[in-house]
Amino acid sequence: MPFIERISNSFSTSFSNAVVVTTGEYSTIYVSGHVGYVVGGPVKVTAESFEEEAKICYFNVEKSLQEAGATLKDVVRIVAYLTDANDYPVYDRVRQKTFAGAPPASSTVIVAGLLANAKLEVDAIAVIKK
Repeated sequence: MPFIERISNSFSTSFSNAVVVTTGEYSTIYVSGHVGYVVGGPVKVTAESFEEEAKICYFNVEKSLQEAGATLKDVVRIVAYLTDANDYPVYDRVRQKTFAGAPPASSTVIVAGLLANAKLEVDAIAVIKK
């Protein structure tokens, strides 16, 4: 396995869905920011509620982790970008359910806007033993 493995993104060739960096017997996985759009559908968020958007967002993060050989339990850090601080309580509930029993270190940042009509974007870092 190469020292750095790039997992392609079907949306754009200008960034990777995830990058796996292997050092010794461990690999660190850097997952690009994901929003809550349904893969294969239009590249924009169409969820009817913020909670649904957050669940889809984490589903997309989980898919990228799986492509790299990891799971949500391997996540050690996430950063969430929200466009509205009022959505934080709902986001927090979804995050708690997503990482039940294995919460990562986490930061949440309020931003002016996100691509694809999103109200939430999450990136992640995971570590696995190879």
